[in-house]
Amino acid sequence: MRALASSWLGLAAGLGIAFFLSPFVVGKLGAAWYGVWAVAAQFTGYLYLLDFGVRESVIRYTSKYAARRQAQQLNRVITASLLIYTPITIAAGAGVALFVWGVPHWFNLEPRYWSDTRHAIFFTGLTIVQTFVFNVFAGVVTGLRRWDIGSAMGVVTNLLRAALLVSFLNAGYGIVAVAAIQFAVALAAGIATTVVALTLLRRNGMAFRPVALGFRRFRRMSKCIFGYGAYVIVNNVGEKLIGATDAIIVGIYLPIAAVAHFAIAGSLVGYLKAILGATAQVFNPLASHLHTVRQGEELRRALLLGVVINVLISLPIATAFVLLGQQFIALWMGQEFSVPSAPVLAVLAVTAVVTAPQSVVSSVLYGISRHRTIALLRITEAVFNLGLSVAFVKWFGLVGVALGTAIPSAVIVLFVLPAQVCAILGIKLSVYYERAYLRPMASVLPFALGAYWLRTRALPESLPGFLSSVAVLTVLYVPCAFLLSFNASERDLVLRRYGWRTS
Repeated sequence: MRALASSWLGLAAGLGIAFFLSPFVVGKLGAAWYGVWAVAAQFTGYLYLLDFGVRESVIRYTSKYAARRQAQQLNRVITASLLIYTPITIAAGAGVALFVWGVPHWFNLEPRYWSDTRHAIFFTGLTIVQTFVFNVFAGVVTGLRRWDIGSAMGVVTNLLRAALLVSFLNAGYGIVAVAAIQFAVALAAGIATTVVALTLLRRNGMAFRPVALGFRRFRRMSKCIFGYGAYVIVNNVGEKLIGATDAIIVGIYLPIAAVAHFAIAGSLVGYLKAILGATAQVFNPLASHLHTVRQGEELRRALLLGVVINVLISLPIATAFVLLGQQFIALWMGQEFSVPSAPVLAVLAVTAVVTAPQSVVSSVLYGISRHRTIALLRITEAVFNLGLSVAFVKWFGLVGVALGTAIPSAVIVLFVLPAQVCAILGIKLSVYYERAYLRPMASVLPFALGAYWLRTRALPESLPGFLSSVAVLTVLYVPCAFLLSFNASERDLVLRRYGWRTS
């Protein structure tokens, strides 16, 4: 719970800044340039596929060797990972050069957009390239389960980025300045992460010292890292196809301004997914630790608890998006965005609830080195996502792209993934479905009724009033979720922790 709390606090700061900054950025850039920015970010995001699962391997082995106090083994993993990342960084730089040259020709862009688009892609690409240099040390911090430090650094980074964006956009700068600021802040954060990781290792009596690796030993270490990372690569390919395909398909088949309409809905659901991801990241090193010390029952309990927490988080947010999404977008971004974005938001929000367990299940399977299942399912989902999105965009426009994303994801996470993970960990399917969906769905009914009443009878006309009304409904939702979704031992644990029960 301490880990979750620190992750949520850091994420809340980041999402709060992004939430209020988004309409400012859209207003300063305009819909067309915001669409260009979304395409640039999604397109260069494919460079992350060059990671080859090395960062996840570092997380896994840092947690494993820290639990066993095997400093020398960890030093070998870190050294080998740094060597592996060297050619990856060079290849990523070459990829940026290719994108800078080709993207204006590959998308429906007028020539007046070409120069600034190329500069924006250059800085956006460099932002990704530099992450490879620091990924090893980011993995070390996560593997040591120091989310509190990572969250604090994230808050500082987000505040600095927001201050610079506001200053430069108010001064009349455009999309190139936005991209350059993202790069500069990310570089500073990477350097700080490296310093923190080295300090944590030293304090834990496992100070990092580069190890001289001969060819044979380096090959063995690389095989070990890639052996874990092979299916990470497959999973990353699937995730990138799923995450980046939508904006690219919209940019190819629809006017560039439509990308902004889709991106607004996608960003809102993205905030929700970021919360779910912040919750799930706790369970990767935790599962690795429990698996290493052979605590199978604790591992099963951790999985179910994580799934319940993620579904409970997603339900009120997604319900508000479905019932109040159009009104909210009008108050947040402007009336011109509400009608085209609201249907997309509704489809993506329902999908987010159904697929909320996925990030926790993935983290647990990553932690016990059983992530082959996740990878194969993810790439299957990506293939169907691409095919359905291309087919549906011609028939249903923006909503068709959202449906193409929703259908394969919902089918896999609702039916296929539970059967796999329950078989691996020895959990009854009936128990999984009851904890993951049945109880949480019952607990959100009062919230849903209140949101529907708000929509039809008393919807506020200002954003602060809107958010306050939803916050009141959330206060009503929390006790329902606590009583209906958690079992007796979990409720008792929370009450004892905060001194509300002594017997």
